[in-house]
Amino acid sequence: MVSSLNHETLLTMDNLGFQDSIASRKLGRSVSVNTPAESFPLYKSHTCNSAMILRWRRAGEDPNIMLEEEYPSDDFEYMECGPSPPSDHTPHIYESFEEFSSNASELTVQICHDTIKTNLSEHMKLSSGRHQLLDDIELKKTTQDNLAATFKGASKLEINISFLWAALMKRWDLLDGFLSLGASKLYYEPNQGLSAIHLAAFSGCIPGTQFLIAKGCDVNALFKCYTPLHCAAFGDSPDTSMVLLNNGAKVQALTNSPSNSNESVLHCAVRANAVACVRLFTAEGADVGQVEYCGISPIHLAADLGHPQCLKILLEAKGTNVNAATKEKELTALHMAAEGGYLECIEVLLEKHADSNAKNHRGQTPLHSAARAQAYDCVELLLRKGNADPTISDCDKRTPLHAAVGKAARSYDIIEILVSWGADVNAKDQYGYTPLHIAALNELSQCVEILIYHGADVTAKSKLGVTALGIITRKTPASLAMVTHKLDSAITLHHHPESSNREVELRLDFRSILQHCHPREISFLNTFVDEGQKEILLHPLCSAFLYLKWEKIRKYYIARMFFCFIFVLSLSLYVLTALAHNCYNHGKNMNDTQTENVMELCEKKSMMGHMLRNNPFVIEMQWFVLVGITCCEILRKVYGIAGYPSVKQYLSHRENIIEWSVICSVFVISFIYTGRTYMWQNHVGAFAVLFGWTNLMLMVGQLPIFGSYVAMYTRVQGEFAKLLLAYSCLLIGFTISFCVIFPDSSTFANPFIGLITVLVMMTGELNLDILVDDDPEDPPFLLEISAQVTYILFLLFVTVILMNLLVGIAVHDIQGLQKTAGLSKLVRQTKLISYMELALFNGYLPQYILNLLHWTALVSPKAYRVVLNVKPLNPREKRLPRDILKAAHDIATRRKKYGHTISSQASHATAYAKKHLNNNMDHQTCDLVEMTGMVPLLQNKIDKASEHIEELGREVRELKTVIQNNQKVMEQLLQTLVKNKSCTDC
Repeated sequence: MVSSLNHETLLTMDNLGFQDSIASRKLGRSVSVNTPAESFPLYKSHTCNSAMILRWRRAGEDPNIMLEEEYPSDDFEYMECGPSPPSDHTPHIYESFEEFSSNASELTVQICHDTIKTNLSEHMKLSSGRHQLLDDIELKKTTQDNLAATFKGASKLEINISFLWAALMKRWDLLDGFLSLGASKLYYEPNQGLSAIHLAAFSGCIPGTQFLIAKGCDVNALFKCYTPLHCAAFGDSPDTSMVLLNNGAKVQALTNSPSNSNESVLHCAVRANAVACVRLFTAEGADVGQVEYCGISPIHLAADLGHPQCLKILLEAKGTNVNAATKEKELTALHMAAEGGYLECIEVLLEKHADSNAKNHRGQTPLHSAARAQAYDCVELLLRKGNADPTISDCDKRTPLHAAVGKAARSYDIIEILVSWGADVNAKDQYGYTPLHIAALNELSQCVEILIYHGADVTAKSKLGVTALGIITRKTPASLAMVTHKLDSAITLHHHPESSNREVELRLDFRSILQHCHPREISFLNTFVDEGQKEILLHPLCSAFLYLKWEKIRKYYIARMFFCFIFVLSLSLYVLTALAHNCYNHGKNMNDTQTENVMELCEKKSMMGHMLRNNPFVIEMQWFVLVGITCCEILRKVYGIAGYPSVKQYLSHRENIIEWSVICSVFVISFIYTGRTYMWQNHVGAFAVLFGWTNLMLMVGQLPIFGSYVAMYTRVQGEFAKLLLAYSCLLIGFTISFCVIFPDSSTFANPFIGLITVLVMMTGELNLDILVDDDPEDPPFLLEISAQVTYILFLLFVTVILMNLLVGIAVHDIQGLQKTAGLSKLVRQTKLISYMELALFNGYLPQYILNLLHWTALVSPKAYRVVLNVKPLNPREKRLPRDILKAAHDIATRRKKYGHTISSQASHATAYAKKHLNNNMDHQTCDLVEMTGMVPLLQNKIDKASEHIEELGREVRELKTVIQNNQKVMEQLLQTLVKNKSCTDC
């Protein structure tokens, strides 16, 4: 029994999501206690599934403390490698899914035959009595004739204990003899306060009970815990119960047990599953609504222990409230029966119109209880017969589907039936976690697959920003195959009904991409890119959607690029005219430079210079136009901030920083503050123009057609930066050496200019003039040799080796980019569309503008416009690229060959589970599984045969029509021949 207890304890600790808040155990009982102890279990029995779903988790504990417990530090010392990353679990959010059973049912039975025997035996031993006396009574060696001789010289205590023993063993024939020997009819055993009349009533001994009543024993005696009527109920003895009731026993008597006080005789009868006693007590007027100190009535107790016969009798009594709730947890009987998985009890309660949507103190319904207990039949019964609502959420916003995610064998069936009855697979609790989050956190691959199969949103985010896809990627990556299967199933082949040649038509259903993404249609694919699963973009359905989406939204991006081009161009014109050539100051006669230093544009006799010099308001108008364009740009940028979840994420995009710096520079380089420009503004303007055109280059690079070239440039740029950093010491060494060797050279006048010269020489622009001595009369011979040697070393190590190395790295990176150019293009396209949707649909525009954007920028502005029909074999089909059409056609053809079915059992994890299951099945079951796997192929063959038969039938009908026409022609010919013959005869 101890080993089985330990096994059950381990099983009940096997739930990662739901932790029990009640650590105490219960005793289960379904038959009379007047049997050996081995015939009933120690604890209240649960369904097998309920025991299998629990999984142990040490949530919120410090990993260092766990390591210290596992491996004491006396054996080794820990390495300091920084803090460990945060765990994926969500502590303290599943504690509400506690066991619903009451504290009052911790001990289901308090009295049993073996317990009483053990207590009396121990009492005899402690009193130094002879245990042989008890054995002789039980074996009937002691009779009325030898009773006096047997107990000659026995102590008073031995006589009293033997008197109790005789009452328990139904030896009513010895009772009068014991009283003659001086036994006290009021004596009781010290543990539970059971006297002779208690034990006679418990054992069902009618003569003994009647004899003791005749001798004056109190039928309502309560020495410690129970009355004789309670004992009769525990012993399932309706006959002795009737004797006691006929002699004045109170049917409303209550117990006085320290752990189970204020329980009626009905409570005791229900605990013992004494059906006959329950029927008797209810007929005698026992109150079926009587509650003990925890508010548990006999109805609750019968449901909690799974005794349907007792429950049915109790519910047939008058005045029964089937929806009565307990005091503390507000549990109904249906809650308790559902938590235990007792199907028959649930049926009885539902027949009496129990409320299947009643809520406990945490807002949980019986369906929550049954789903958590993994009781499939109970869940199905509550939904079908009880009309339970599977969408009801508790106070933590958790639905029965949250509770159903477990590890038992029936979890998948329960999820299936809940979804089929309308459960929301994307319902979020107060922390933002969906059932898919929970299944992935608990590493339940098959639950993850079945939820995805039924439409769970893998892009759903919790309040902490954790996506279900991110958890699946880390915990159950094999389940991602279900996403691919769903995408495959969205591509189907059909024959055009109106086409005479039955042209093949390819149907692309984008609902799997768009169903959770309105109005930001790209969010599904963007989430996959963010979570590192960008390969999903290569799927034909995703590629087709990206192509169609870009066709829709590209006009807005091109318009944005054109506006940015106008802005940068206006800025460049202003910087060139007002700052670079100092035309504004010269036109205002504020030029303080020397004549020879005046800029050429505004001094020479040119038309442009003359106009700018004589009309400075032109430059002023340029700036005001630039300010107007800049204000529009500011409004666009401020509007775009609302689309980002945080300022940190907004500033993490380099485009935003570049654009804001250019915007600020417009006001910095203005003349409006003092009426003139300054030289320092030229430098600000130069950088502003550089940043502006660079940002425009990045925008052009985001276009799919030019993206690969800009990607190559940025990749080579990064590699060059790393290479330059790695060999910077070598370049600095050559710079200082040249500054020492060529001190009179203007190109090496100082180390900074020298470094710039070295970088120029590194590209191949070698200046041999520095090796030629300008003073041949006094040649520094040694210095010339040093200069020549250093120059040659620089030529070999830097210009030749280093630059060729850079070229080789660039070529290698470009080749790598070319190999992944298709995927990189789709990734950039996804991010660009995501950025555009972020700007267009952040919700701050008027509704009529949003409606216009929906119709012009969305692939599916309405829910029904999610299917695209194309003709992949038609050369005039131009709506999608040929490579996408070919890939989609291949997938549809392959699926049609193997059957148009997908299954939630299609991942690698499920396949492994099937293999493991098959190893434990007999040959007949294995053959059945193999035959089940062939069903799609057989169905496909049947479909093909049906199509062939239909075609043959059509040909037969056409042939029949031709024969009928021929027959008519033959008849006409015969008639003509007959007429001609008649005419000839005439």
